Amino acid sequence: MRVIYSPKGRALEYAELAANGYTRCNHGCRYCFNQDLAHCSYDDFLKPKVRQGVLDLFEKDSMELAAAGDQREILLSFATDPYNELEDRYHVTREMINILNKNGLHFTLLTKGKSPLRDIELLLQRPDLCRFGTTLTLLTEKDSAIWEPNATYGRERIEALRYAAMKGIRTWASIEPVIFPQQSLELIRQAIPYCQEFRIGKFNHTGSKALQEFMASIGYVPPTGAELLRFVEDAQDLLAGTGRKVIFKKDLQPYLQGQP
Repeated sequence: MRVIYSPKGRALEYAELAANGYTRCNHGCRYCFNQDLAHCSYDDFLKPKVRQGVLDLFEKDSMELAAAGDQREILLSFATDPYNELEDRYHVTREMINILNKNGLHFTLLTKGKSPLRDIELLLQRPDLCRFGTTLTLLTEKDSAIWEPNATYGRERIEALRYAAMKGIRTWASIEPVIFPQQSLELIRQAIPYCQEFRIGKFNHTGSKALQEFMASIGYVPPTGAELLRFVEDAQDLLAGTGRKVIFKKDLQPYLQGQP
């Protein structure tokens, strides 16, 4: 396929298929691994671009998947945010949703962008096909401004989950990376009423030189094994009996067995 692809490594734990309508992202998340993959500076990565010819290629891929009866869910997006600042001007994500609806393909959105439910009427056309997801990372606006300066705040993301759930859209949250375990736990607690699924992962990619320099500049130290063990135990207790689907990613699964 041309635009739709099968992710590898840790990304495969989130979706069997994915597509990116843009490259790079203006949200400025310091923990994002895509900057290293793009082989560019932090400042350059803040300048998203529309992929050339992406909609025509995406439509061809979608038609082929539909013809094959492929029911795998397609995630928008891994390498960028589907609602980065360019979406206001180019509407690539909106057109991708139209294409997916037309071809009867299952998809999910994962975003930290502003006005992520601007396309709610398209999602409601085929609620059987779509899911809406957001990444919950930081509770306080102060920490958000440091770690993800151009993304929405945690309270806004939870509000988006609430609104989507109220409209009958299936919802989920990515709790990754766990930067401050207690903040992640509180975000889970606040999201439980509006979220049907939680996918939880640890803070990875900390070996990046740029990320190490950033963490040193603010005096941040990632959670220890003992802290992550306690976090996993507390998250299990918090979600027990809620009826929510909970997936701990592979990097956290040893902690489920009490092995920090």
